[in-house]
Amino acid sequence: MRASGRGVAAIIVLLLLLATLATAKGGDGRLYPPQPGAGVTLYLVDNGFHTDLAIPRALLVAHGGPSGAAALATTTDPWVTAGWGDASFYEGQGWSAARIGDGLRALFAPHNRSVVHLQGVDRRPDLAWRSGVHPIAVSRAGLAAMLRRLDASFAADASGRPVPSPVRRDPNEAFFASRESFSALHLCNHWTAELLAAAGAPTTPVLDTLPAGLWLDLKLRAGL
Repeated sequence: MRASGRGVAAIIVLLLLLATLATAKGGDGRLYPPQPGAGVTLYLVDNGFHTDLAIPRALLVAHGGPSGAAALATTTDPWVTAGWGDASFYEGQGWSAARIGDGLRALFAPHNRSVVHLQGVDRRPDLAWRSGVHPIAVSRAGLAAMLRRLDASFAADASGRPVPSPVRRDPNEAFFASRESFSALHLCNHWTAELLAAAGAPTTPVLDTLPAGLWLDLKLRAGL
């Protein structure tokens, strides 16, 4: 590599480091970590490029609000995974040139519509999947704050209920319109990190861009 190329690479690395440090968010010690034996175990589910949070359905229903109503409408399974993403790309399936173009549009076009995705899981997530599942204990107060943040993602109809998408790929899952916008600066994994931040965990948005970075962030800063 020429000296000029090394200089550009060094500048890029420096800018990324500065952005990482500047956007790092401290946790809320009143919420996280939970007192020993008093936490609620959730699961971070990672498929390599996208993350969901798996939450006991009973806790969602007991919470009520848009999250509870959406869980009731989606599944009777004991666990529910919650994820978020660009409406068109997330609801689509398979790979094609058109889908790749749709992914680029989702990343770089402004004000992209988004959806919340819920799916039932018939057993504890670490038993349902062999890899990519990480337990996370949060306090009861942290869970309540996290579910309020989840509620805020849902668009609501005139009666305050979540708005289901007509796309339903499986009887045990559902998409719901979201009031948030998707872009390269606000990705699905950033959204997952925001839910965990609401529960009191420290997060670092630059690291949280990819699932591996989010898990590294939680290990380094949240003590997982």
